[in-house]
Amino acid sequence: MTKENKREREILELVQNTDFLVLARYMQILSGNFLRSYGNDVINIHHGLLPSFKGGHPSKQAFEAGVKLIGATTHFVTEELDAGPIIEQMVERVSHRDNLQSFVQKSENLEKQCLSKAIRSYCELRVLPYEGKKTVVF
Repeated sequence: MTKENKREREILELVQNTDFLVLARYMQILSGNFLRSYGNDVINIHHGLLPSFKGGHPSKQAFEAGVKLIGATTHFVTEELDAGPIIEQMVERVSHRDNLQSFVQKSENLEKQCLSKAIRSYCELRVLPYEGKKTVVF
């Protein structure tokens, strides 16, 4: 898969009979055409180091900058990059005691927990749209 050829038609064939789709580590922007053709909810997870630490090795950049909080956000996918209604967010404190390895491990664990909680809430029908760009999770 490349930026120019996302193979969306092939992906649509694979997911056509699914209830929803999760983009964990997909790292590509789905087109509006894909989202309309798929027709069901698409959920994305990303670390909370954006927008400050972009590109390759954001955890290393954040670690070197001495950040004190790391986070993760799970949201619905829309045509606008990372702007869909938020389902779940989590944060965790890091400190000078963390080395790069423990920093990355905490960040990855937080993403897994955030995604898991969001999917559980979604599957239990506890996520409702609210005022267009928001959700209510109960």
